[in-house]
Amino acid sequence: MDIFKIFKDYRQFEIFILGMLSGMPLAIIFSTLAVWLADYNIPLEVITTFAIARLSYSAKFLWAPIVDYFTFPFLGRYGHRKSWMIFCASCMTLLLFLISRIDPSESLIFVYFIVISLGFFSATFDVSFDAFRIERFSGDLQGVSAANTVFGYRIGMLITGAWALYYAHITGSWPKTFMALSLIFASFVVFLFTIKEDTLVRDKIGNLKFVELKKMIVNPYKDFLIREGAFLILAAVILFKLGDAMLGVVSMPFYRELGYDKEQIALVIKGVGFAATIVGTYAGGFIIYRIGSYKGLIITGVIQSLTHIAFIWLNHQAVSNKALTIAITIENLGSGMGAAALVAYLSNLCNKKYSASQYALLSSLTSFFNNTVTVYGGSLVRSMGWDSYFYFTMILAIPGILLFVYLNKRYPTDK
Repeated sequence: MDIFKIFKDYRQFEIFILGMLSGMPLAIIFSTLAVWLADYNIPLEVITTFAIARLSYSAKFLWAPIVDYFTFPFLGRYGHRKSWMIFCASCMTLLLFLISRIDPSESLIFVYFIVISLGFFSATFDVSFDAFRIERFSGDLQGVSAANTVFGYRIGMLITGAWALYYAHITGSWPKTFMALSLIFASFVVFLFTIKEDTLVRDKIGNLKFVELKKMIVNPYKDFLIREGAFLILAAVILFKLGDAMLGVVSMPFYRELGYDKEQIALVIKGVGFAATIVGTYAGGFIIYRIGSYKGLIITGVIQSLTHIAFIWLNHQAVSNKALTIAITIENLGSGMGAAALVAYLSNLCNKKYSASQYALLSSLTSFFNNTVTVYGGSLVRSMGWDSYFYFTMILAIPGILLFVYLNKRYPTDK
């Protein structure tokens, strides 16, 4: 297939737009809400408890089978996956409207309810969106689709992160900001109705008896786990991004300890770093498209790991925007390549009959493992020192890469 034809495929544009919608709630939950609460003089120890809303992203595999087997009532005529995406996006629109109407200092319990609900509907939207994306494209196009998803995701996070903060600053009004965000979400709901969904034959659940419920819950995961090399694949997927996650969790404290101020970090990361991530993402997607999942993962995994050398180099440079730009550009290129390759690989792993459940399981495991292990990053830095720690993050990539080398030899036809 001609590579240039890929970028003329309107379906890829749709995936890019939906990727934006997928990324927007995350920035709200992870950063924007914290600034909003702080501006209303909510104590820091209370603000950090709102991190509970993130749990839905790691637990989404628990209700993913429901998304796989059932269309959402009254919306099924628009498509199985679309019914869930429309419902979840509509709920998020309503929740943002509600946020625009409340004062958190007067109704904190209600804010908890809204934020936790936002996390739940966002995670559920991701389940249906990932399934929709996987079912939409053949295996050779999953890499490009993954790149467009990550690109859209990043743009969406900029809208609800940096843009929202800027808009709140120039208007001096958080109610106006959240009202504007709710209107943006509403426009995405309208866009969802314009998308065409392919019909896919799925198993039917006749009633809610135990046997039927067992089929709904067990079959998607059983289908994956009985395949050859399933547990080796799970281990490889979990380990592939571990080194990168261990680097990411300490990167901000590292920049600050070197002497870089917040403005320098923000300008480089939001500017050059963002661009480098997008370039790396599309490079990773193209590699997967050209040479397949296993070989693509091996190549991008090696590159992703080697780029950590840039942080060792930065550790021995005088403080300068040029040095910071070089280090962040190199690392973000490699990280973007690895991210696109992993998303494409996970997408190709899924049986399209159970794509929502299986992708949710794989992505949840990766998220949960990385989010738990990385809590030890700071302690390791203090005991090892920066240079040794960065060498360590490079070494962490080796087991995952070796597993993919073995899987490529053992199951060479498995994309």
